[in-house]
Amino acid sequence: MLAVADPSMLDVSLPVFAIIVMGYLCGRFRLLGEGAATAVNGFTYYAAMPALFLGAITSAGFSLTDNLAYISVLVGAQLAVFGISMLCATILFPGSLGAHSLHSLSATLTNSGYIGIPMMALAYGEPGVLLAIIATLVNGVIFLTIGSVLLELDKAEHNNAAGIALVTLTGVLKSPLVLGALAGVILSAFDLELPGPARSVVDMLGATAGPCALFAIGLFLVGQRITTGAAEVSWVTFVKLILLPLVTWVIVLFLIPLPPMETAAAVLMAAMPTGSLVFVLSERHGVFAARSVAIVLVTTVLSCLTVSGLLTVFL
Repeated sequence: MLAVADPSMLDVSLPVFAIIVMGYLCGRFRLLGEGAATAVNGFTYYAAMPALFLGAITSAGFSLTDNLAYISVLVGAQLAVFGISMLCATILFPGSLGAHSLHSLSATLTNSGYIGIPMMALAYGEPGVLLAIIATLVNGVIFLTIGSVLLELDKAEHNNAAGIALVTLTGVLKSPLVLGALAGVILSAFDLELPGPARSVVDMLGATAGPCALFAIGLFLVGQRITTGAAEVSWVTFVKLILLPLVTWVIVLFLIPLPPMETAAAVLMAAMPTGSLVFVLSERHGVFAARSVAIVLVTTVLSCLTVSGLLTVFL
């Protein structure tokens, strides 16, 4: 069980960004050898994070009805900003549907998993972790699917949107994070508990998820450069770090009220930097690759200021 006693902004933000810097320095000076980033990220994605999702959901319990308002705020804000971004990309930055999709996904897909979860653990303990997990699932299941479908439609000979969406969603639902969360939801729904040894394994692996995720981000940033599209990168950075949290906050204030911790979680998750999965998609589809790397880099660096500012407000 995670315990938090009135943390300050520095208590939360400093450890998070310090571990990212440590990962960067280890990668920059090649202390861990070739392939370190792949190994650490693979362990985090396939073992530590699924264990954390399973353990947190079974411990805290999950109810869709209890979290429906929170989920609605997340989805509503991200859909609104995704639409705004698609419109602005079409007008300001001419390109293909695939490029515009990745532009919009870069402005809405948040790194709620690798940065948001450890940050919420420090700020709010186990209840905060559960809220960050929900945000991560919203990102993965809904917005990663939307972006992937648009990318497939951009290169498809026949625009079978329903078929492409089904195949894409099936792939998303098979991801380790979703499977870990689904297992937790099923156990929680039937009021089942993991056996003692299994619980110990899950807890031990889950405890490594936050530090390893942050360290992996630092390793990923080594060697990344802003090589093209400075204007577009700047615009997407503004939308991601300023506009999306602002829209989220406005929805909470005027449309869907939330309790204080859920309000903080929704705004903080919106303020997370762009998730690195945007770069994975752009590289796989051969479009927007240089810009996506730059956006992930810039939003990650600048988020240490914007997120710290928001933590000052909420803590």
